[in-house]
Amino acid sequence: MPNYTCKVMDSGGAVSERSITAASMIEIYRILDMNGEQLITAEKPKFNFDINIDKYLSMNSGKLSLKDLNMFTRQLQLLLNTGIPMLDALDALERAATTSNLKKVVKDLKTSVTQGESLSAAMAKNKKVFSNFYVNMVKAGEASGTLPQIFEQMRVFATQSIEARQKMKKAIRYPMFVISAIIIAAYVQIAFVMPKMASTLLSDVKELPLPTKIMLGLSEYLSAYGAYIFGGLIFTIALLVYLVKTEKGAYQWDLLKLNLPLIGSLVQAGAVVRFTQILNTLVSSGVKIVDALAISSETVDNRVFEKILKDARQRILEGDNLSMALEHKYMPEMAPSLVGIGERTGALGEMLDGIAEYFHSSLEEKMEAIQATMEPVLTLVIAVFVGIFVMAVFLPMIENMTNMM
Repeated sequence: MPNYTCKVMDSGGAVSERSITAASMIEIYRILDMNGEQLITAEKPKFNFDINIDKYLSMNSGKLSLKDLNMFTRQLQLLLNTGIPMLDALDALERAATTSNLKKVVKDLKTSVTQGESLSAAMAKNKKVFSNFYVNMVKAGEASGTLPQIFEQMRVFATQSIEARQKMKKAIRYPMFVISAIIIAAYVQIAFVMPKMASTLLSDVKELPLPTKIMLGLSEYLSAYGAYIFGGLIFTIALLVYLVKTEKGAYQWDLLKLNLPLIGSLVQAGAVVRFTQILNTLVSSGVKIVDALAISSETVDNRVFEKILKDARQRILEGDNLSMALEHKYMPEMAPSLVGIGERTGALGEMLDGIAEYFHSSLEEKMEAIQATMEPVLTLVIAVFVGIFVMAVFLPMIENMTNMM
């Protein structure tokens, strides 16, 4: 595990620098939170492969990596909590920036704020780095006077996003590797191995078994039409990518994800967690519910849920309460029900927090269940593939030897 050079602030406000060994930035935050300390800056060793890749990707794309944006949010929140002015906080962040890209972003923000613009207006100029959600959250924090709390909540969102991505990558890495290996192995066996075996080892066999006939038939088909199949596959993938980038195509793609077995429940739970957390933060900060719904709709990362929240906002403007406005086919029944209880009891914030916590736990459990199920399923797939190939190759040889005897 890499050693991070960290600047740390303890509960008394004293700043110190030390080396912390951890697998990731998330683990550093956990270690420091357990000790009642807060992270100011963290830097990996210069020759760490991962940080070099992130650095060059960030420089080439003109964007901040998710880790850099999380670090920026965390540092700004810590500095504002101490009560120092915004310009002084930005100046400190510029001097503490660990990458040239981050330093440039902070410098641009400082220049705009110096000229009299608000922080949210300065961020809105750099759409490559700060999303509409980020800008709107900062604007809400400025309006309500709760900017440090808003930055803290956004840091939590970013940390959860990093964790979710890491878990998703871990969940799909093994099955993708196995499926790719099976496809490549099957193509090599059908297109190259079987024809050679048919012309040598199986040439004396009078009647081939059904598995062998199927494999040889596939081999002849791939030899005749393989180029067309490959070209058609590339064209289909390119067409799908183009369609998904359109507004209607993107909506249909997100709708499909919600209806997929296993995957659909994960997408649904993730969307509910995001919008309830953000809605709770905004409403607790004094933002009107209709404005909070408009901002929340930009965070769900699913156009179906985005439409649900925009429609809910319109229904509230027409006189409905929040619980009724949220009722929808793809909205879990539990969410509007608890929201309704929160509205009647005056504890909407607590209910939204409870919904987010419940669905976050549900998301974790479902991901673990899918990972646990994936290995035996893939093992069965491998066994079936190997069994079919073995029967296709050895059954005719065994029959031939039996006939000779």
